[in-house]
Amino acid sequence: MPHVVAIELTAPQRRSRIEDILREFESEGYEKAGRPEEPGSWSELFALASTQGLFRDKLLYIVDEAEKLGPFPDRLEALLEKEGARNVILLLYNGKCNAFPKSLKEKVRIVTVGRELKNKRERLRWMEEVAQRKGLSLTGEALYLLDEWIEDVEEIESEIEKFCLAEQKSVTADMVRELSKDEGSRALIRLLDGVCLRDGKTILSSLKQLQGKTEFLVVVTSLYNRLRLASLFLSFGGRGPDAAGARYYQSKMAKEAACRYTKEAIWNATVSLGLLSAAEKMGRGKGWLGLELVLCDLIRTQPPLSC
Repeated sequence: MPHVVAIELTAPQRRSRIEDILREFESEGYEKAGRPEEPGSWSELFALASTQGLFRDKLLYIVDEAEKLGPFPDRLEALLEKEGARNVILLLYNGKCNAFPKSLKEKVRIVTVGRELKNKRERLRWMEEVAQRKGLSLTGEALYLLDEWIEDVEEIESEIEKFCLAEQKSVTADMVRELSKDEGSRALIRLLDGVCLRDGKTILSSLKQLQGKTEFLVVVTSLYNRLRLASLFLSFGGRGPDAAGARYYQSKMAKEAACRYTKEAIWNATVSLGLLSAAEKMGRGKGWLGLELVLCDLIRTQPPLSC
């Protein structure tokens, strides 16, 4: 009969922590017996562990998304063994494990991996800690840029690892732009920032790079979202982008655009992008040429008298 270990994956660096736990079991002589594609049921899981366990010792069964199994059934309690059993079922929970009653604490080991990132401040602090462990420091703008671009925390950790190759201890926003995206994504970011900074040369060169490499509607939608935040900033100040759920870097660039264009120019460009997107979806759009005309019309407008 198996011993059950439930892992509560509340830490951001899930993949690396799971690998550490697996190595710990392997060092104790356990051999991975399998990893079901779907959790199935408790009865099926215990039947599998019991059947294979008749022929081999110290087997480790790994179950992803164990929360799908639901509460542990009373009828199987007698089949549980304490720590040190010949076979182990390792349950991976995405968050808290509430499947077992407290009365089973001697037979079910529950391990909580790390701490949960409850808010944006904790997420940013964690990113700084990851960089420090690798001997790096992130500038404020680089930190916020990474936070905006990448949602998945494991991917963030992987991206920070890339910066070690640059052989520079301080990671700047320019390094993030250069190393954290593929060529098409970098060109899109340059286009968005170029529009906000009223940089005609960057806008035209980025558009040329994007053609044929990035889906047209993705570019239009990204520009629409960026200029929409700028229009909200011009209408309501900093509260506008915040109410729309904008991140720090997005709000920062919205303010940059508000300093370089009038409210009317931003509004007209935002509406034009919306119409361009709708026409494209109906098969009547002007494509890249139409987008270039919208942006050229925007940057040729007179800048505001004051910021």
